[in-house]
Amino acid sequence: MKPAAIPRRWTRPRSLRGRLLLTLLTLVAVALIALDAVVYAALSRDLMHRTDVTLRAVRQRVAQQLEQAAPGGKLGNDVRLLGASEFYLQLRRPDGTVRDLVPQLRDPANAAPRLPDPLSRARGAEPVTVGPSAPGGPDFRLLVQRVPGRGTLVAAAPLDQVQGTLRQVLIVEAVATGGVLALLAGAGLWVLRRGLAPLESMARDADAIASGDRAGQVAPADDDTEVGRLGLALNTMLAVERTTQDRLRRFVADASHELRTPVTAVLGYADLHHQGALVAPEQRERVMHGITTEALRMQRLVDDLLLLARLDSVPARGRTSVDLAVIVRDAVSAARVMDSHRCVTVAAEGDAMVHGDAEQLRRVVDNLLANVRNHTPCGTAAQVTVSTAGSPASHVLLTVADQGPGIPDEALPRVFDRFYRGDPAHSGDGSGLGLAIVAAVAHAHGGSVDVASAAGEGTCVAVRLPTAP
Repeated sequence: MKPAAIPRRWTRPRSLRGRLLLTLLTLVAVALIALDAVVYAALSRDLMHRTDVTLRAVRQRVAQQLEQAAPGGKLGNDVRLLGASEFYLQLRRPDGTVRDLVPQLRDPANAAPRLPDPLSRARGAEPVTVGPSAPGGPDFRLLVQRVPGRGTLVAAAPLDQVQGTLRQVLIVEAVATGGVLALLAGAGLWVLRRGLAPLESMARDADAIASGDRAGQVAPADDDTEVGRLGLALNTMLAVERTTQDRLRRFVADASHELRTPVTAVLGYADLHHQGALVAPEQRERVMHGITTEALRMQRLVDDLLLLARLDSVPARGRTSVDLAVIVRDAVSAARVMDSHRCVTVAAEGDAMVHGDAEQLRRVVDNLLANVRNHTPCGTAAQVTVSTAGSPASHVLLTVADQGPGIPDEALPRVFDRFYRGDPAHSGDGSGLGLAIVAAVAHAHGGSVDVASAAGEGTCVAVRLPTAP
């Protein structure tokens, strides 16, 4: 026994072109059907109104002639002509007999209207619609009027012409609506296929890029169209992503290179210990000092990397209102202890409040002063300035200026790159992350950092931070 076939359920199109075309056809179909219904209803009311007006006139004229004619007499020619093969006229006398008025003008085979029972239900000013007395006949509009002394006059007008006209209108509306929808479907499919061709091309290019074509780009259309702007935005996003990936790859390679040196040194010291080469106490002391130095170097590098990673992921952390002048004074005091032969002056205003992380801001000042120690000759003077700018004060300006040899022009654009060292011979123990951390902290606090330098004229680094609200 075969299993019963599962009926297939209708599913809407998955493609954008199919959904757009289906939506367009649905909206147009609803609008056309509504318009057809309005036209049909208006024409039906108009035709019915014309029939009712004519029926009332005939009924009124026949009632007048019945009142004026002698009992048993015939109606005038004008009424006979009015009733010629169109109107149904019948007089029901008080004694119960029924007389068909002008019967010779109607085909006896034509169906008569089905009169309501009792007949008084149709008596009134407004005609009523009744069906035929025999199958296959047309509907009728019926009016009943009482004629004094003669009985009840029944006047009815067939609706075959009205119904035939309405059927023709329905056929015309159905054919026109179907034709318009078919024409619109063809034209809409052509327009959508042509309009979405650039989008489909972009989708194919994006699939190729997702499959591993890193150098590929989507082919944009005109820049003044939505699809063109989308292609331009995708190309920009791809360029930014490639730049980010290249920077990340270079960052990992530089970090590995920086960590390789202290790790190699520590492993070398450990190898000397395992070989038994450290016999004298002073040798062991020297090796332990070297291990400690390299371990501290690795610790500083790891701390710098963790700080940069934290700033990249969650830049806002533990923000409070802090006085930058106090932080600068503390940092300068510590720098003087570390390098007592260097003249470092401070010019800090009393109130330089910023909204930020005190620990990170102290790291900014320490790194700037460390750069002065590492990249300028011993004894080079430096000046640290903290001031407010703007009217009213909108930001705090921190500047660290030295009188050292300056930065070469070719190195100036890259001083904020991570692990970049402009002059390896004068890099000291630095890792190339000092100014990168300064820039990252400044940007995380909604500020900016600039550097100005000329060969032989010193360097000035300016950090601009918004004031605390």
